[in-house]
Amino acid sequence: MKIGRIVLPCAFCLLFFFLCQPIAFSAELTVGERRRIESGAISAFEAIVSLWKSERFDEIYEYGDKISREMMPREKFASEMRISWCVLASSWETIRDIEAKVISPTRAQVKARMGFEKRGWGEARFFTQVFSMTLDKGEWRIALHKLLHCPWMDLPP
Repeated sequence: MKIGRIVLPCAFCLLFFFLCQPIAFSAELTVGERRRIESGAISAFEAIVSLWKSERFDEIYEYGDKISREMMPREKFASEMRISWCVLASSWETIRDIEAKVISPTRAQVKARMGFEKRGWGEARFFTQVFSMTLDKGEWRIALHKLLHCPWMDLPP
């Protein structure tokens, strides 16, 4: 009976610590540090989108995080991107309302309203997407599989 009284509160403390650690960590950053992290993540994301529009998929691969690159070889990623239905809209419609949220000094989420074109639509459609970015050896990285996911696949039929 005593063990249950000790173990349960300790389990809640550990859970609270792991859930709140990113929040507490980001609160310790100065305004300047937060802006630098946001700016870096947004710049990397904009570079990725620029390469995507130019269909330079081999170069996008270099922005992939370590897990993504271990799971998918460069050739497979580039091939999947070439045959994907995820075609970015014309340049002035590609990205709107881009913002970054700092999670920790090495993690940020970039949220953007992105325009996509698909055969039969006749116009661009916009979807708000969130991309997790991680800072690895001074470079911002993205999960490559997120770029392969077409947002309209989540729409009801």
